[in-house]
Amino acid sequence: MTDLGIAIERMEQLKESIDIGYLCICAAFVLLMQVGFAFLEGGCLRYKDMQSIMLKIFMNTCVTVVIWWLVGYGIAFGNDSKEFVGSSVYIGFDMKNSKHLAEFAFQTAVASAATSIVSGGAAGRMTYIGYFILSVVFSSVIYPFCAHWGFGNGWLMKLGYHDYAGSGTIHASAGMGALMTTMLLKPRNQRFNPKYSEHFEPNNPIYITLACLSLWVCWCFFNGGSSLGIANGASVFMSRAIMNTFIAGASGALTVFFIFYLMNIDQGNKYSLVMICNGNLAGLVAITGPCDNVDAWAAFVIGILGGMMMVFANRVLFNLQIDDPVDAISIHFACGMLGANLVSWFDMDTGIVYGKGGYQFAVQMLGSFIYIGWSAIIHLITLLFIEKIGYLRVSIEEEHEGLDPATMGCCAYEMVELQQ
Repeated sequence: MTDLGIAIERMEQLKESIDIGYLCICAAFVLLMQVGFAFLEGGCLRYKDMQSIMLKIFMNTCVTVVIWWLVGYGIAFGNDSKEFVGSSVYIGFDMKNSKHLAEFAFQTAVASAATSIVSGGAAGRMTYIGYFILSVVFSSVIYPFCAHWGFGNGWLMKLGYHDYAGSGTIHASAGMGALMTTMLLKPRNQRFNPKYSEHFEPNNPIYITLACLSLWVCWCFFNGGSSLGIANGASVFMSRAIMNTFIAGASGALTVFFIFYLMNIDQGNKYSLVMICNGNLAGLVAITGPCDNVDAWAAFVIGILGGMMMVFANRVLFNLQIDDPVDAISIHFACGMLGANLVSWFDMDTGIVYGKGGYQFAVQMLGSFIYIGWSAIIHLITLLFIEKIGYLRVSIEEEHEGLDPATMGCCAYEMVELQQ
């Protein structure tokens, strides 16, 4: 081999090493999103249910890692992929190079985050065994097929469906799972009785805020890491995705901040720490799909639309008396659907705003309905099975006492009224 050939080979090895290192760092930060989800959901619930939801998130993280090693990654990203399902790298076989191992780590962390979204619908009233079964099904059947169709060179991707980091593929499908779960479980006892409304206020807005800010940081690695590297021109998509993640998160938060203020301007609670956090998350979910190929002004608009969608969905769910304990449905399902379809409007190559026609709109709509339909059907079958075997919902007595004292013997902390 000539000196030039050796130099080219070493350059390629260096590029691959840079991609692998970058992807491993992103994988670690995406896994840290579980900390954010745990404290976010723990802060939203009653203080006597905090440990239970954190246990469920820790458990579904472990379940997802094992399931993705066994079958999930192979279904989603198998080497010998067919248009419907992958057909290799099951149980880690055929992962012969470092890039494959790094991609496994990143995609497994992403799958863990997706599974945790479903936990929002189960918060405060689902049994641990029932949720364990649901996590196994989501991480082995529901999400891997969605990932293959949209990310793994599946049939939707070949039609031109574009969902860079997963507004529809991840958030809408998991948000639909949260919706099906909460509908089958039915509302928490007395949830919509005005007399007991204060009992269901978030117990710790400080946890929610810290969780939201940490999720915003990790989301940059979630969206930016979806480039799967930074060499060979991928750095352009990575840097644009991170920039747009900053902008949409901010505009979503500010939108909800002002909407809440205007809706409550004559009341004592015209500002809400929880709602500005929800607006931030709504903007982040909405930008996740189009983040790689929209301009900065479009990211700003997408964040605003995400915040507005979250407020609208939140109000609709409340009026329908659908109990969304941690706003998982209004944030992930509603804004995930929105983000997946805003690709067809604002994408710089295929968007309607740029005069590119409606084909992309049709493909994005098709993908969105496929994902929510697939998720709804499999979740419904699974939840009915869990109900049949008696592990769907805890007893009224356990729910009233609180899942922490009823199943763990104590609360995470005690609420003590100070005496003068």
